[in-house]
Amino acid sequence: MEPHSKKSKMTNNHKFKQNKKKYFQSSKKQYLQAGQRGFFATCNINEKACVRECYNLLNHYADLLYGPEKHEENTQKKPDEQETAGGDGDKPKKPSSEEDDDLEAAAAKCRESMAPRKVRFQNVDTGTNNCVFIRTLLDDPVTLGKHIVQDIATTGKSMSRFVLRLVPIEAVCRANMSDIIEAAGALFDKHFLKEPTSYGIIFNHRYNQKIKRDQIITQLAELVNSKNVGNKVDLQKAQKSIIVEVLRGWCLLSVIDNYLECKKFNLAELANPSDKKSNGEGDSKSEKSAEEDVKDAGDAKSTEKSSEEENAKSEESSEEEKSNEAAKEDKEA
Repeated sequence: MEPHSKKSKMTNNHKFKQNKKKYFQSSKKQYLQAGQRGFFATCNINEKACVRECYNLLNHYADLLYGPEKHEENTQKKPDEQETAGGDGDKPKKPSSEEDDDLEAAAAKCRESMAPRKVRFQNVDTGTNNCVFIRTLLDDPVTLGKHIVQDIATTGKSMSRFVLRLVPIEAVCRANMSDIIEAAGALFDKHFLKEPTSYGIIFNHRYNQKIKRDQIITQLAELVNSKNVGNKVDLQKAQKSIIVEVLRGWCLLSVIDNYLECKKFNLAELANPSDKKSNGEGDSKSEKSAEEDVKDAGDAKSTEKSSEEENAKSEESSEEEKSNEAAKEDKEA
C-alpha cells in the first residue's frame, strides 16, 4: 500500500485539475440560426486565420463607416456602495415581502449583468469546412460589403491572405423550399418591386442533395417575375445577382447589385487587377512584335527576289555581249 502522504498529494492534484477546468472552460459555440444576417466567407486552408482576418476587415471598415463600437457598461452601483457607513441602524426595517421583492430585483439585475455581451460581429459555426459565417447586428450588411469591395478595388490592398470571398448575407432560413420561398419573397419586395431590372441567380450547395438546382432557380425566377413583369434574366451582365448558398440544413440569401462586375466579391481578384492588364499588354506587345517579324520577313523576301532578278539580268546582258563579240569576229574572218 502507498503511504498516506502520496495519496493526499494525488487527491490534491486531482482537485486542482478539476478546479482548473472550471476556470478555463472554452466559450460556448454559436451556431447558425434562422433570421440571422451577416457575412459568408470562404477559404482553402486555415479556417481560424480566415475568421481572424474577417474580424479585422469587418471591424476596420465598420469603424470607418459607423464609428467605433459602443459597449453597454453596467453603471449601476453595488449595494455596498449605496449604503452609507452606519446607515443601517437609522433605516427602518422593511417587511419580509418587500425584502423578497428586493432580492428578486437584485437577482434579475445579476442575470442581466451575467448575460453574454452582444457584439457587432460574431463568428458562428456552419458545420461546413472552409465556410465561415460572421453574424452581424448591422441592419444592412450589403452596404458594408460594397464599401469593403470598392476600397480594395481602388487601393489594391485586400488586407487578407486566407479569405477568398466575403459575401454579405441578408437572410438565413431553413434549407427547404417553403422556407426559402418565404424568405426570398420578403427579400425580393425590397429589390424587385419598384423598377424593372436584369437579374441572375447564383446557386451553390454543400453537403445537401435535397435542394435541386433547376427547381430552386425556376421557382425563384417565377417569384422575381411576379414582383415586376419587366424583370429580365441576364447571366452575363446582370444588374442584380441573387445569391443562394446552401450549407447542410441552412440557406443563405442575398441580393447584390453589380455582383459580377465586382469579381463575385473575390478579394484576391479585386486586389490584383494589374496581372490581367500586364498580361493584356504582353499579348499586345507580342502581337506587335509578331507583325514586325512578318514585315521583316516580307522585306527579306522582297530583297532576295530583287537580288535574284538583278543577277538574272546581269547574266542575260553578259550573254548578249558574248554573242555580239562572236558575230564581229565572224565578220572580220
